Amino acid sequence: MALILVRHTRVDLPAGTCYGQADVPLLQPHDPPFDGVGQRLRALLERIGAGVRLGPVVCSPLSRARLLAQHLATDHGQAVAVDPRWMELHFGAWEGRRWDDIPRVESDPWAADTHHRAPPGGETQNALIARVQAALAALHAPASQPGQAVLVVAHAGPLRVALGAAQGWVASADPQQAPVSLDFGGLTWLDPLPGGGWALRALNA
Repeated sequence: MALILVRHTRVDLPAGTCYGQADVPLLQPHDPPFDGVGQRLRALLERIGAGVRLGPVVCSPLSRARLLAQHLATDHGQAVAVDPRWMELHFGAWEGRRWDDIPRVESDPWAADTHHRAPPGGETQNALIARVQAALAALHAPASQPGQAVLVVAHAGPLRVALGAAQGWVASADPQQAPVSLDFGGLTWLDPLPGGGWALRALNA
């Protein structure tokens, strides 16, 4: 009946750090737990419809997404299915470095064409789009079951791909070029359309 996308909460890293598939820690402590994502999820389920319950919970294997997914799944009596297709873009040799410390001779060509160029040892935006589209297609059938919402806990990059698919724009690896911003801990509600595709119902709830 619905697909809910959740971005993980804030991470414990200095501003300006490049991180994608590096398994970085969440900011502690959580008060309320995970910045109140659980309470907002319950409110969104009520908004979706009376009697709607949380169904399958899917997440990236990275701990910043997995820990939140486990918290939400436990709260609703569900298990967590880990799907690596929901991991963030792989930045290769740039992982953990400050963006300002990455030589412009490396970063400028990449920024000019993120869809076809990858950071050293990383992946292209097209590779990210392909794996997220496959993950979305796998969710479309269970998401259409009445009275149930599928939850995906992941990262800004893959969630922008999913949102872009629903809105008809192409996701970018550069947050400054994205048509919308996805909040840490924000919830986005998509409804499946007959025959495939998704309709956006709520953003950063």
